[in-house]
Amino acid sequence: MKKLVLVLTMLLAFACSSLAFAADGGDLNKEQKAAEKMMTSLAGDAATEYAALAPSLSAELGKTMDQKNFAAIQSQVKKQFGSLKETKFHSFERFDQGDRVTYIAAFSKENVVIMTFMFGKDAKLQNFSFSPYKAPEKAPAEKK
Repeated sequence: MKKLVLVLTMLLAFACSSLAFAADGGDLNKEQKAAEKMMTSLAGDAATEYAALAPSLSAELGKTMDQKNFAAIQSQVKKQFGSLKETKFHSFERFDQGDRVTYIAAFSKENVVIMTFMFGKDAKLQNFSFSPYKAPEKAPAEKK
């Protein structure tokens, strides 16, 4: 009987802890969808893609990034990095004021680009950045 009670207690503890680990899942899913929408919108028509992206933007970002600015961002990304080839989810970080979702992307002109998306508590996109990753150069070996 003691073993049965112990087993049931362990199962209940594992079930409760697994629910607690999945608590951020809903926010992560929403934020990943918004980030993926932003990444795919870089290749399409500026007007159409901006209209699809606009509901995911925070009020502040929506004021500063209108359709004209979005077209300029598309142009700048295409000029600097080329066309998007693939993306891979890298990390999700939760902070007091919002969340950060990071992807690693490959473009035609840059092999590794770190794409960071900042979200507010309402899961709306507040800011983003695309940074090419440059591997640190190895220091020359010392001669003896």
